[in-house]
Amino acid sequence: MEYKEFKRCLDILCSSLGLILLLPIFLILSVLIKLESKGPIIYKQLRLGLHGKEFTMYKFRTMYLGAEKEGVYELKGDKRVTKVGRILRSTSLDELPQLFNILKGDMSFIGPRPPLTYHPWKFHQYTVPQKKRFMVAPGITGLAQIHGRKDLDWDRRIQYDMEYVERLSFLLDLKILIRTIFHVLSMKDNVNVSETVNEKRDYPFIKLMYATNDRNIAKIAEDNGVDWIWIDLEIIGKEERQGHLDTRISHHNIEDIKKIREVIKKAKIIVRVNPIHDGSKEEINRAIEDGADIIMLPFFKSKKEVEQLIQYTKGRVKTCLLFETPEAVKNIDKILSVPGIDYAHVGINDLHIGYQRPFMFSLVVDGTVEAICKKFREKGIPYGFGGIARIGHGLIPAEYLIGEIYRLGSSMAILSRSFCKVSREDDYETIEKIFNEGIREIRSFEEKIRKKDYRYFLRNQRILKRKVAEIEENMKKGREVI
Repeated sequence: MEYKEFKRCLDILCSSLGLILLLPIFLILSVLIKLESKGPIIYKQLRLGLHGKEFTMYKFRTMYLGAEKEGVYELKGDKRVTKVGRILRSTSLDELPQLFNILKGDMSFIGPRPPLTYHPWKFHQYTVPQKKRFMVAPGITGLAQIHGRKDLDWDRRIQYDMEYVERLSFLLDLKILIRTIFHVLSMKDNVNVSETVNEKRDYPFIKLMYATNDRNIAKIAEDNGVDWIWIDLEIIGKEERQGHLDTRISHHNIEDIKKIREVIKKAKIIVRVNPIHDGSKEEINRAIEDGADIIMLPFFKSKKEVEQLIQYTKGRVKTCLLFETPEAVKNIDKILSVPGIDYAHVGINDLHIGYQRPFMFSLVVDGTVEAICKKFREKGIPYGFGGIARIGHGLIPAEYLIGEIYRLGSSMAILSRSFCKVSREDDYETIEKIFNEGIREIRSFEEKIRKKDYRYFLRNQRILKRKVAEIEENMKKGREVI
């Protein structure tokens, strides 16, 4: 029997016993609530439960009738709370009716607290990684509650909820239960001290990058919603590493930065310079002077190289690290400790060569990219990985990669060479059509999937693994992969 099934059996047994043993307390509290103020004994409220499904949660009423119209949470000394209600809240006895929710299967004793349907955000406004918290039944208490409860901001609470889902076990539940009993007995963190702001939480689309040194294509890309125009100056060692692969070697030059800067108004210009070498300082200074907004450092291996990048940029532009060597991944904790890193990207072309994997997307499905992304997320650094084609096109169609990008909390993606494949690079009419239709399809797909619960992304992950496995198998057999 899996722990989730065992946990449900425990919930049914303990909630049934609790309702029987605590019946006298239920009766006493019901009488006290009714004597002090008008209104129902039980307060009912819609909450988000398992997989984001709405359910009615029960509590003993602690406020005067209609008090919630004045705000979601209690303020210190709030006169809306009854005298009996204040005692119930300070002792957490107001939560007792949730034993019925547990018996029904809406809740568990331990799990993420169920949020309101509209506060702090509506379900579709949670990011995909945050939706992981809805993969288990909500609880009366949880990991966030024993680490500060209402003293934590919502993002930190949700981080604890996500951690709980990842670490779910009997020992963790036992630890939470023991610490909750201590908190209740000491009345620690049981009274809200401020009202939480119901901020708008519509997270943005992923930032799209496109590599070009053609002024007309750069303008077309910008006009159709590309966020970053990529100038690629990397030459040192690249031909030797990737010359045998069907990947983009751009052969841009430093004069292209100023040329593109003249036509770009809204998009940012990201310049991938060469790996750290004797001429790096001059190259980076020139790129900044000519209009680069972001400097990307490729093929580094050590903390020292990153420190040199930060030293050379001197805070004049944003910085982006391109993790594409096994050594950089090995030293990632030291590297990410360097102040001044604004973005990070996983370069799976070179990284899969370094790890001697058959296919670049092998690293996406085997957990390597996920582990790296987790490091970025823990440091609060925006990140991305891989390149995407058009929806329904490409060796791995864009929809499967976008689903994985969302699951891993990535906020950036490169539009691959196959996104805009034309026979003539000066066929601007066709290029305009491709960008217009292609980016509109991507944004429409993003709108669709951000409303999905976390199960959708787990299914997508399984499909992606299967597709990559098929490609790897064909490569082993020497078949041409189209």
